[in-house]
Amino acid sequence: MKKIFTREILIGLILVVSLSILFVGIDFLKGINVFKSSNLYYVAFKDVSGLAEAAPVTLNGMKVGQVTGMEYDYEHPGNVLVEVNLDSSVKLTKGTKFTKAVSLLGTGALAIEMAPGNSYVEAGSEMEGESQKDMMADISTEVLPQVVEMLPKLNSILAHVDSLAANPALQKTVTRLDAISANIELLTARLAATSQRIDPMVSNVNGLTKDLTAISADLKQLSAELKELPLSETMDNVKSTTANLKTFTGKLNGTDSSLGLLLNDRGLYDHIDSTVNSLDSLLIDLKAHPKKYVNFKLF
Repeated sequence: MKKIFTREILIGLILVVSLSILFVGIDFLKGINVFKSSNLYYVAFKDVSGLAEAAPVTLNGMKVGQVTGMEYDYEHPGNVLVEVNLDSSVKLTKGTKFTKAVSLLGTGALAIEMAPGNSYVEAGSEMEGESQKDMMADISTEVLPQVVEMLPKLNSILAHVDSLAANPALQKTVTRLDAISANIELLTARLAATSQRIDPMVSNVNGLTKDLTAISADLKQLSAELKELPLSETMDNVKSTTANLKTFTGKLNGTDSSLGLLLNDRGLYDHIDSTVNSLDSLLIDLKAHPKKYVNFKLF
């Protein structure tokens, strides 16, 4: 049976597949998606410092492509052409610019500044590019002189801080602050204990309030009952009784009545007392000598 694939054909197929895999792998490592359509543009820069292949290209902060190559433009000395691979869905209007920016870490990137309009640039066209000021250069020219100018003042401030730290008064103040902090902690603990004591007191006050409420209700009921009593008639009776007592007392103090004479006439009192004593003596003698007063005759 005749072989369909000879050894040479198999080697050729393996070589083609290997080269394809190698090509796709290299593009993948570069960040190029070979399975997605894209367009190439060329951007002219005066200086590409900090920019490298595979640098991101962004539109409104979103990555839409990357740098795929750079070469010096010998036809226009002083320019460097940067090859940019953009997503085919990105349409560049005429007047659009590419701006190069370099971060503090020295990594560069391109940002698309889309121009307004409805006229679009064809793929493969050459675009205009411009570079932002280098942030490190700005720092060197603007910030560093100010820092150098501030250094003497900073040294003076540090010297004052050192002298202040070595001042005994500061150490005393720190010690006092520690004592104050300890007192505050002690006060906090006491307040917590007092709070625990207050809770039962509040409960007792609540109970006392309930008792007072009940007493108030009883007092209201008593007041209502007192209102229903015939107090006016009772007061009239009291007044009448008081008047009678005054009259009776007046008679006792006077000599118009027998009881008044008995209480107020000394002679009458003495006479009655003498009569009582005589009767007492008579009764005693009667008990002692009954025959003297009683005679029995027998028939």
